[in-house]
Amino acid sequence: MLYTTLLVLLLLHAHQTTPTTQLEDSTFELVWSDEFSGDELDLEKWMHRRKDGMHGKSRIRDHCSALDGKGHVVLKTQLISDESEVGYEVESGMIATQGLYAWKYGLFEARIKFESAEGHHGAFWLQSSEYGKVTDDFEASGTEIDIIEYFGRKGSLSQNVHWNEYDSKVKKASGSGDLKEHPAIPTVDTEFHVYSLLWTPDEHIFYIDGEETWRFDKAISRHNEYIILSVLSSPWESTRMKQENFPDAMVVDWVRVFQKK
Repeated sequence: MLYTTLLVLLLLHAHQTTPTTQLEDSTFELVWSDEFSGDELDLEKWMHRRKDGMHGKSRIRDHCSALDGKGHVVLKTQLISDESEVGYEVESGMIATQGLYAWKYGLFEARIKFESAEGHHGAFWLQSSEYGKVTDDFEASGTEIDIIEYFGRKGSLSQNVHWNEYDSKVKKASGSGDLKEHPAIPTVDTEFHVYSLLWTPDEHIFYIDGEETWRFDKAISRHNEYIILSVLSSPWESTRMKQENFPDAMVVDWVRVFQKK
């Protein structure tokens, strides 16, 4: 009996998930994850954010976020014919842990293969339910942390932090700028890469494939935040859409959250 128990513990330890980003602090442990196994999205972990509503030029539809049965969630943008001036409506996918799971501080990682076409962008980001409600108060309102965004053209890969009310005079942001020299750029839409954020009380540190790409020690969120995976079209980029390039999709292999023990 003792031998069997020890064997089980050893097997569990051998298969323990560890971060892609190697941290000096070894006390981080996996607290939440989704490997997207099975045939349907786990609605105990995810909700369809802004379902049937508009986000920019995209109408968010639940059928645009689905598992492919191969261990991935696929977030799609498609053009649906209608009688409007442009001749189509844009439908896109967005899922979030909003109302289900949220965290303050930790290491957040996702393995993603981005979309290819211009006219929409994919993102892995964190948001606070109270975002923008109190100006420059990061405990009351938190921030928007864009762990990674890709705008469907080579070179437009970036990481950003936003704070204060959207479309207001007090809205602020800072970012990495285009990471056009990063080794991931040539294959960002053909191969999977791991995008990570280490969020501490002192700074946000961003990584791609375990390599640090940017850090920011201002506007540090001190509020619980939920995860969002999205692909959608903003007004400024929708004019770049070419119908022959759609449908197009961002594919996510897994998402993991680690925190200190």
